[in-house]
Amino acid sequence: MKKLNYFVVLILTGLLFSLPEGCYAESKLALIIGNSNYKSSPLSNPVNDARDMADTLAELGFEVAVYTDLNRQGMRQAIRKFGDKLKKSDVGLFYFAGHGIQIGGRNYLIPSQTDITSADEVQDESIDAGLVLRKMETAGNGLNIVILDACRNNPFARSFRSGEQGLAKMDGPVGSFIAYATAPGSVAADGTGRNGLYTQYLLAALKRPQLSIEQTFKYVRNGVMDATRGSQIPWESSSLTGEFMFRPGKASGKTQASAPPPTVTKGYLQIIANAPNATVLVNGIPRGKVDQAGILNLDSLLGDEVEVIVRAKGYIEEKQTVKLSPGKWRQLNISLKTDDTLNPKYHRAKNSRKAESIPPACLTSKRALLISRAERRDFAKKRKVRYDNAALNSIFHQAWRRYGMEFIDADLALKKKLYHTIKNAGIPIFKKISDNLDIRYLLKVSTVTTKAPIKVIKTNMQTFHSNISLDLVDLQSARIIGSASGELRIAGINPPTPGNKKLRRLVNDLTAEIVAQVCE
Repeated sequence: MKKLNYFVVLILTGLLFSLPEGCYAESKLALIIGNSNYKSSPLSNPVNDARDMADTLAELGFEVAVYTDLNRQGMRQAIRKFGDKLKKSDVGLFYFAGHGIQIGGRNYLIPSQTDITSADEVQDESIDAGLVLRKMETAGNGLNIVILDACRNNPFARSFRSGEQGLAKMDGPVGSFIAYATAPGSVAADGTGRNGLYTQYLLAALKRPQLSIEQTFKYVRNGVMDATRGSQIPWESSSLTGEFMFRPGKASGKTQASAPPPTVTKGYLQIIANAPNATVLVNGIPRGKVDQAGILNLDSLLGDEVEVIVRAKGYIEEKQTVKLSPGKWRQLNISLKTDDTLNPKYHRAKNSRKAESIPPACLTSKRALLISRAERRDFAKKRKVRYDNAALNSIFHQAWRRYGMEFIDADLALKKKLYHTIKNAGIPIFKKISDNLDIRYLLKVSTVTTKAPIKVIKTNMQTFHSNISLDLVDLQSARIIGSASGELRIAGINPPTPGNKKLRRLVNDLTAEIVAQVCE
């Protein structure tokens, strides 16, 4: 009997060492979260992204827990359970699709249906991404992967005064690999199909065999950069000490026939400007400044066409589209015009309402839709009434007309059903509206006026407190490009009317603030 057991052990040992590399039993655990259902800025793809990632990783041998539209408590419980179970696993993977923002250099993942009105509430109402890394470090397993497709636009931009966008770079424990949908501080596209753009290419990369983890995400980066002409560049940070493959097996005939990683066309551009130290942006990404001679050389530009913006203090920015030739240099001469609005005489004339409007060059189109929502609240009767105030809208028309903006009547431009969908959807981003009606911008106006009686003395007068918020949305890029809010307190018998000077001054100031944000 002992002799028989000896031979059994010998045979099993031989089989073990005959297995191909990468086929050893390896415990792999994944937590997948996709949040789409946000109050202020719903997203189309994250739920689909999460489910598709879960299916793919399960096929690759991961034990997967997938959740969608979790609130803060649900996310904390899922991460806690993941951390506890990770202690018994060799490989851990965390994937999140949804809204993510940075505050003070720390990244926060936004739960579904979160009620956040200002930056100081983010820490209490969302999940610090560092919590996931701490759970991984505590688990002490050999390899951890974090994938954050969470760099969409800030859904609370109107209430934030910080210029931070996208996510900040994080440092993970040894043996970790952190992947971002775009470069730190940048914003990623949500996608127009079933999946977000980043996850779309990640799913395709995971189908390819015998790619190291670095090669996998290089495949993703090339695909996203090519699809966005370089405006979105996926990013990774790694402290791996060994090798890892998602699909280590040999290539099958079917997989081998799949498309190779997209090739990226690279071009070269020399920019010559008449303003020393002018800032140059290519496809919205800062690429440096021209030198004292006004020259900046850029290489490895992606795509066959790029949009170049040149900005300099005291000048009106210039924007041009340039076609590139692969492997060849192109030269672009930019002659910036001085900004007359910096002349004190211009401001004196403007304040006296005698100056002719000078539309900012940064507002590339002068046609926009105006969607407004007005609400009155009566403290005494404890009720609120929503109403459409056409007279109040006229103030916004006049304020924006100074900058050359003309508003198109939404009732006439859009079908009634679509109009109400846009009005109630939060941030309406419909590229087809922009293309079909030649409308570039959407101005969202929210006005809340609270009425309360004056009780100190016996009088019919009331106090009116109006909060006004503006969001300017670029329909082409699906982003809020400018936000401003302010408040007005007055006493009287009736609410402030369009003829009220303080109200007009506030609207003009908010409009100027947004224009400054767009043109900075």
